[in-house]
Amino acid sequence: FSLDQQAGFGAMIGYFSHWALPFVLGYALVDYASFRKVFWTYYGTFTVLVFVSVLAYFGLFFKDLGHDLYLVNEGLLKALRSHIALASLCLLFSFLSAGQALFRENLPQKKRILFIALALFFLAAIVLTGSRGYYIGTAASYSLFALFWLIRTKQWSRLGAVACGLCAIIVTLYIVSPAVRGRVHRTCPADPNITERLSLYHVALWEISAKPLTGFGPGQGIKQTQFFERLPENMRNVQRHPALHSFYLNFTADFGLVGTGIFLILLYFMFKDIWAVFRSGDNFTSAVAFGLFWGLIGILFGEMFDTLLRGPGVAMEVFWLAGLLLRQYRETLISKKELNT
Repeated sequence: FSLDQQAGFGAMIGYFSHWALPFVLGYALVDYASFRKVFWTYYGTFTVLVFVSVLAYFGLFFKDLGHDLYLVNEGLLKALRSHIALASLCLLFSFLSAGQALFRENLPQKKRILFIALALFFLAAIVLTGSRGYYIGTAASYSLFALFWLIRTKQWSRLGAVACGLCAIIVTLYIVSPAVRGRVHRTCPADPNITERLSLYHVALWEISAKPLTGFGPGQGIKQTQFFERLPENMRNVQRHPALHSFYLNFTADFGLVGTGIFLILLYFMFKDIWAVFRSGDNFTSAVAFGLFWGLIGILFGEMFDTLLRGPGVAMEVFWLAGLLLRQYRETLISKKELNT
């Protein structure tokens, strides 16, 4: 359905390389010991990078490592990424850490406390990124998780203690970080970032109304100049953005309701399989599955305000982790079947 076939093929190749290839790469890892080693290497590397970046944020390390290599820039925590991409991954890693603390039955108490501290550390890092979209995504996903935890365990006291600790950390960071305070105070309809996004959302809705079923084709939503011309003249330059700044609106403008329906079906089976891993895997695999399940929920909330799932970065890491998990789940099922025959 793309009016520009070259751009359409480019967009589809992008989705394939950012979704399918990382998933296949993760799924190709059969050995359980290698799975654990790869996961901890990934987890440890990201944790060290964020920790060093936080040191840089408070002036204890270099903020700039070279051309476009920023640990901190414009007063925002970046860790060699955009501040929004970093916020999304910190949310994912917070849930991965919480999963290790909550669902590893034989984990020593000191390590359990360490993982709780790391979960709070990654949440604190989200505050320093200044990503207001992920402030909302974090609040929404952790509220749902708190409801799940209360229904599952009835442990009000522990949840309350963690919530109080988190609030204390957030208030402290808000006080000591002028950049974070500034972004919060500027959040109003007159904020240029907000007015630009609202303009892009208007364009997306006009495009969806014009071609609701099939959309304009992969990568074409941002190219429909006739809809940008409906905006006030001083806002038409928002077409310089690479996408329409909301994954769902951008995806529907590109692929229509049919494409969005297919995406939702994909999400359903992805969540279904990850939940099955959580329910059926060993302690370690279940803990990782729990983290990915809730981390993906948080990222999906954040995607209301951004388009990280278009790739590369965040999308590749999410689908790669899903591939790792589902392969281990498949190997577990095969082993159980062999034992029963």
